Amino acid sequence: MGKLKIGFLGTSQLSFPGDKAGVFHRSVQELQALATEMDFELHVVTDTVIYETDAQRAVKELEDKGIDFLLVQNTSFSAGLLAPILARVKHAYLGLWAVPEGAEDGAVPLNSFCCMNMYASIIGHYLKEYHIPYKWFYGYAADENFRNRFRLTVRALRAICSIRQSKVALIGGIAPGFNDLYFDERKIEKALGGISINRVHEFSEIRDRALRYQTAELIPIMADMEQKACGVHQKAKPMLETSARVYLAYRDFIREYGYHGLAVSCWPKFQDDFNYSVCSVVAQLNDEGIVTSCEGDLPSAISMLILKYIANDETMLMDLSDFDQTDETVLMWHCGPASSRFADAKGYELGVNYHAMPHIPGQELSCIGVTRDMVFQAQHGTIMRLTGEGEKIFVMEGDFLDRSQKKSFFGSRGWMGNLKLNGEDIGVQDLVNTILVQRFQHHYPIVSGHYNGEVMELAAWLGLETVKCVPYRDYMQNPVT
Repeated sequence: MGKLKIGFLGTSQLSFPGDKAGVFHRSVQELQALATEMDFELHVVTDTVIYETDAQRAVKELEDKGIDFLLVQNTSFSAGLLAPILARVKHAYLGLWAVPEGAEDGAVPLNSFCCMNMYASIIGHYLKEYHIPYKWFYGYAADENFRNRFRLTVRALRAICSIRQSKVALIGGIAPGFNDLYFDERKIEKALGGISINRVHEFSEIRDRALRYQTAELIPIMADMEQKACGVHQKAKPMLETSARVYLAYRDFIREYGYHGLAVSCWPKFQDDFNYSVCSVVAQLNDEGIVTSCEGDLPSAISMLILKYIANDETMLMDLSDFDQTDETVLMWHCGPASSRFADAKGYELGVNYHAMPHIPGQELSCIGVTRDMVFQAQHGTIMRLTGEGEKIFVMEGDFLDRSQKKSFFGSRGWMGNLKLNGEDIGVQDLVNTILVQRFQHHYPIVSGHYNGEVMELAAWLGLETVKCVPYRDYMQNPVT
């Protein structure tokens, strides 16, 4: 994906006596430093925007450069007639910026904040029908508050622009019975402002590729799989050849079609045709930056891709499989598809998926497929998933516990505490109640780190609602907005 393109201009009026040229020059220098630090392109309109013709010329110049975000600095108070021209810049989001006056008495030097206030009000009232979102900034670009606020914007807009250039695919359909994962790709495309979605690929496209590889092609892949693991379960070893076949099939499929993310229908077709479960292959693809969700959950794949673009990091998809009110924790678990990025110091063992076939009481658990048996490193995690038809998002955070603090089941897993929903502390009973009352899907895309602010900003730019907390009550409750 290309760099985020940010346009910058300053508006002024001749009557204010402050050092407008000095303010603008300082701002350009400090923004250029941020452009290097935060990795975006900066395009500056060097001439001060005073008259309507100046605004029209500046907007045309920046539109021709294909900017994604227009930062308008009210260097001093300026004509309100400029606001409708600047606010309606094409194909770019809008930021309004005011600077401190730099004096305590005498003639008002700039009247900068008052002008930003007027521009914001013009957008909200005079241009109300245009529904123009904007974000305000105050101070100088080197100030800590400005930098923190601006960094969120850069990351959120980079993710929005990147997702709109992305191609994703569903292969083999949604896992049977997982009807909560159904989606209308047209509505998701509309909610995100564009993304290429293909949901018609068949499982046979992967199966047939996998069966064509020669054994000699598979040997180095199998060796690499064993070398990267801290151990291989004796029942997993005979299935490593199948893992290598399926991994190569997905890898080559992605290279051919240029997809950035996949939703894999991991059962029952793999079990029927290969007597195999594909968990570890999903994990390996995520290791390599190819966002891959299981069980045919394409909205989760898109959500994982957004988190990847925000954090520039690997993601994973988990279930919420248990909760404990005694210590206010939840267990994030799945069979074994997690990226090695999340593993603690012990790494991961290549284990087996023991639930994938019917279990006969009194007999040994049947084992098929290769999984990653791992406990997550103690770290902060941010969870985000598109829900509904892409018009809402679920935003949750927490801290994974060290493996020594709590036992857990085989698979990829970690207990998470210090829970937050939409940036606010939440008890586990209220969280569980919210998930169930609000009818949220049973999948949770996760990225390592603190990214609640970026996710909330992305939601604001796209006009997405957040899933609201529903505090637990003993009586029956209905969804709330």
